[in-house]
Formats: sequence, structure tokens, C-alpha cells
Amino acid sequence: MLYLKGMRFWGGLFVLCVMSMFLVACPKLAPNVSLSREMVYGYGYVYDDQDTAYVMKELYFDLMEPTDSPLEQRPALVMVHGGSFTGGSREDEDLFALANDLASAGYVCFLIDYRLMADQPPAPPPYDASELESTVHGATVDVKAAIRHVRANAASYAVNPDRIAVIGDSAGAITAMAAGISDQGQYSSDGEAFPVPDSNAPGVDESVVAIVDLWGTADRFLDDFDPADPPMMIVHGAQDFTVGISLLPAQNIVEQCETHGIPYRYYPVFDAGHGVWDITVDDKDLAWLIFDFLQEFMGQ
Repeated sequence: MLYLKGMRFWGGLFVLCVMSMFLVACPKLAPNVSLSREMVYGYGYVYDDQDTAYVMKELYFDLMEPTDSPLEQRPALVMVHGGSFTGGSREDEDLFALANDLASAGYVCFLIDYRLMADQPPAPPPYDASELESTVHGATVDVKAAIRHVRANAASYAVNPDRIAVIGDSAGAITAMAAGISDQGQYSSDGEAFPVPDSNAPGVDESVVAIVDLWGTADRFLDDFDPADPPMMIVHGAQDFTVGISLLPAQNIVEQCETHGIPYRYYPVFDAGHGVWDITVDDKDLAWLIFDFLQEFMGQ
């Protein structure tokens, strides 16, 4: 009887997963990790073709957090997906798996969505010169809004407001870098004609204590680097020609770090292309390497 009841339970769970696979994949969480979905961190302006006007859009995140850590002063990670600024989402499987590993190690992970090219986010000059530049600007505005949300609501999430880092891959790494090294107030709004809503916590500190750049580039804003920038971890494949020429985008970041005395850890992968999720260095996978970096410069 117990066996049959167990069969019915697991069979029912399998059916539920299959039925919902087109909505949300059944997550595989570590035993000490919990997941809360579709939470709102802010709002962004998007163009409504039907109304031929800009309207406000909710910006969502999923919260992944450890269940066995003290409910205070926990480190927080804002995690930004890739997708060439045309696609992707906070439910990216690789980013989800990475967040799961880091959450199980004690970090509170905020996996965010941001505005994409189809949203046609507005931007002030000179970022309005092209659709891509406006989108990159809008996405960076959103990452900064997410950082402010975490800091403004640190007590609610039981995180330390002075221990917030940002992680991004590909397009997400571009915005993570832009948000992490830019000055307070830069990339904080869509322009004077688009006031920042109070729900986006304008004026709250936007800084982070560490940046993890996974196969991104900072070539658009190399002039923004300065000695006050946080420590950086850079992972890049030598056969990557998606965001630049081979290792050049990563080497440009390294050069800026060395010029300005910014601590960094650089992991070039000579036999890999874009998206080095399966990197192994000294028997350590990507999550472990990021964990070591965060422990060194951020603590747990």
C-alpha cells in the first residue's frame, strides 16, 4: 500500500511537471535552497505600439536563497542573463544552475529580467544614437535599479547592504560591468522626459563590492574605469568571436584593471568559444571559481 501511494505521489509529480513544462520548468534545487518566482524589483519605460506611447513595465526577478544560513547579513548577488539584448530571461538554465550552486553555498541570488530590444526603451543622448545603444543603456538602467532594490530592501531579504555583487554572462556581463564601474547617477534613468518612479528607489547607493564578467566586454565604456572600481573576475574563451575578437575584450578589461590598480582574477580558456559554462581550473568548476573569488573579496 505504501509503495502504491508512493507511486501515485511520484507519478502525480511527474505529470504536474510535464503539464507545466511549457510554463515553467520544474527546478532542481539543492536541498538547502528555496526559490521564489516573479517578484518585482522596479519598473521601466517601454514603447507600446498600440498606444504609440511609452508605458511602464514591471521588471521581474526570481529569488534563490539558502535555507540554512543565519537570517541576517547575508551576501547578495544580482545575476544578469545573456541573450544579445534580443532574448533570454532570468530562467536561463545555466544561470539558474549557477545560482543554485551559489545559493547552496550561502549567497542570496537575485536573477533578474531587464528590458530588451523589442521593448524599445528610451535613452538620453548620446545613447539614443541606435536601437542597440538605447537597449544597452536601458538594460544597464535596469541592473542599477535591481541593485538599488536589493540595498533599499536589505532588511526584508536579510542581506547585508554592504555586500552586494553583480554577475553577468554575455550581454548580461556587458550591463553588469557598466553598472558596476559607472558613477552614482550614471545609467540611473531613461532621460529627463522619463522620471524615475519612487518604486525604483532613486538616490539609493548603486555601488557593488565585486563584479563577475562571464564572456562579456567593456569596450563601450573603457573610459569609465577608475581606481575606485570593485574587484573583478573575468572568464573568456579564446575562440569567442561573439562579443569581440578572441580574448581581446577580456584583455582590455585586464589592462584597465592593471592601469587603475583594480584587483582582478582572469581565467582565459584557450580551447573554448562563447559561453564557457563548463570551465575547470585546478579541478574547480565555474561555481567554485566564483565562490573563491567572492570569498576573497566579499566574504560570506
